[in-house]
Amino acid sequence: MSQLPATIVELRSVTKRFGDPSRPPVLDNLALSIAPGEFVSLIGASGCGKSTLLRLLSGLSEPTSGQVLISAHPATTTPTERAFIFQDAALLPWRTVRQNAATLLQLRHTPAAERDRRVSELLSLARIAPLADRYPRQLSGGEKMRVSLARALALEPQLLLLDEPFGALDELTREHLNEELLALRERQRWTAVFVTHSVAEAVFLSTRIVILAAGRIAHDLPVDLPFPRTAETRESPAFLHRVAEISRLLRTAAQSGSSRGNEAVRAQPPA
Repeated sequence: MSQLPATIVELRSVTKRFGDPSRPPVLDNLALSIAPGEFVSLIGASGCGKSTLLRLLSGLSEPTSGQVLISAHPATTTPTERAFIFQDAALLPWRTVRQNAATLLQLRHTPAAERDRRVSELLSLARIAPLADRYPRQLSGGEKMRVSLARALALEPQLLLLDEPFGALDELTREHLNEELLALRERQRWTAVFVTHSVAEAVFLSTRIVILAAGRIAHDLPVDLPFPRTAETRESPAFLHRVAEISRLLRTAAQSGSSRGNEAVRAQPPA
């Protein structure tokens, strides 16, 4: 049996700047390793670099300096299968649920029989098989996101990148989708990097939580709650304690990051 690699994601002294090089970087000398099978959530104040980090991991963007490695290959050239789920479901309005779920497989020229097998399986796992012939305009927000999940997971990725996919949904729908996402992970065993502004969501989903502040890692924290996690998990004292603890650390990190950012701006020479 082949041995799993020690890491699937590794960031080595990663810095990312946009525009004026005299401005503070969006990401500043980041070092981070993620092992196969982990579910890592990134949280932090707006502008701290969470979505930028996801784009680096996807290969859609390159670091200004340092290395972003996926399975020991540069993120822009790695053969590791990745899928990216955005904040918006981004479904094609003229295609049915089934056709939307098959889009990425068609672009990869997956044979029709294999494509149909994967799509049917994922529509069933995502609990939208009865909606297969509907169009996006006939779906709720939660149903659209289920289609987006099925479309991404049909690729059978090793690494799943999620940028606040449930942020626009009502809390009840969001909680249901959190539970279904973990059920899908249990079946497919991918590694996940998940961006969210919700501490409770991060605690429920994650094996680790990374708090970013001003482009740096302020805290890297394990979440040792047992799996499987259910609706009852959210009511447990251990869950509530972890949410309160991480919320406190997040507030402190945001205040510290804001202070560092202000100091960096003041330290710049006048234009």
